[in-house]
Amino acid sequence: MAANQSIDASMTGLEQSVEAGLDHFSRLWDEGKIKMGKWGHRETLCERLWWTQATADGMEAVASGGAPYRIYASDQEMDARAVGRVAGQFVPQLADKAREARARLEAAARNLSDLNATVLIHGDGTADSAQTCIDRLTEQWNSSAAELQGV
Repeated sequence: MAANQSIDASMTGLEQSVEAGLDHFSRLWDEGKIKMGKWGHRETLCERLWWTQATADGMEAVASGGAPYRIYASDQEMDARAVGRVAGQFVPQLADKAREARARLEAAARNLSDLNATVLIHGDGTADSAQTCIDRLTEQWNSSAAELQGV
């Protein structure tokens, strides 16, 4: 019972932070404050999207008996690659993908037998548990929302 309450609280927190972040990214896009082709808010959204997708991939793999998602480059390199992966896509498309990734992540997290299971291994060998990833993503999405609130 306590484990279900913990996952429910974690998933609610993540969903709220993703939606708050996406609301601000979408508002800035609608106001014309996000421009294509220059490093800024859109690129931050690309990074958030990629890490949410990678975490979902890792959780899905581990939940189905596979290995954690392994990253073979530095986190900074993956941030840069995240932008290239979605080149030409606009904020509304990225927001849809982020919502899909968050929903995949939640479904996979609920299928894990243990949120302390390693689901992501960084290029430097650091291993992150599902709970660590959820907490970090929640913090990052909240940070983006707070930063964009005043823009």
